[in-house]
Amino acid sequence: MSDPQPVPEPKPGPQPEPQPGPEPQPGGSRSPTPAEQPTVAGSAQPAGTRITGTLITVAPAPSTIGHLLRTAIDAEQVGATRLHLHPDQPGTDDVVASLREHTRLVLTADRPLPGIDRIGSSFTEVVLDECQDSAALLTELAGIAAAHPAGASVSGRGASAIPVLLVALAAGLHIRVGTADTPAAPRGPDLRADATMAARDDAALVARASGLARIAGRPPVDATTARAILGLG
Repeated sequence: MSDPQPVPEPKPGPQPEPQPGPEPQPGGSRSPTPAEQPTVAGSAQPAGTRITGTLITVAPAPSTIGHLLRTAIDAEQVGATRLHLHPDQPGTDDVVASLREHTRLVLTADRPLPGIDRIGSSFTEVVLDECQDSAALLTELAGIAAAHPAGASVSGRGASAIPVLLVALAAGLHIRVGTADTPAAPRGPDLRADATMAARDDAALVARASGLARIAGRPPVDATTARAILGLG
């Protein structure tokens, strides 16, 4: 009778590698995953996230509907995400309908109008008269930024336009440019006579603001982010 053979022990199979979890933080806490982070209402931004881009508003002088539409399209292509209608703009119903059809711009005005966006009360806009000395301008814009952490847009009239633009970008404010605040030349009573030049001027002002915003490390925001900044969802 032969001796019994020893039964071989089973070999262990491959074990699954442990998946790395979130890094523990000092005090035993950890950073929340993207799915766990609370978000700002109406925005994909996590709560408490500071938006580092710049919302650029174009504020054109009154013009015919055709030239205003050209202004809006050109301005949007070079970085504007909001258009503020002048109080004297004629034919606002047709203007708003045309802008809605051909652009994604947020549309605002000084008075309630059909089809106009109603921005949140936490956002403010300030247009500064010309011209303050540099120290006073720095103090004023820093005060505006501190008083309106949810967002503020500033513009300067006439010769103050460039100083306000540069200080605003450094202070973390949003900016508004356009021939309504900084006309290139006196305008006559016939809007058709100089509307083409005005449209080019507005797009050029937006393009300059966009370039400076990029240099400052605060490039123009997209339409979705602009609506979140303005409290539009």
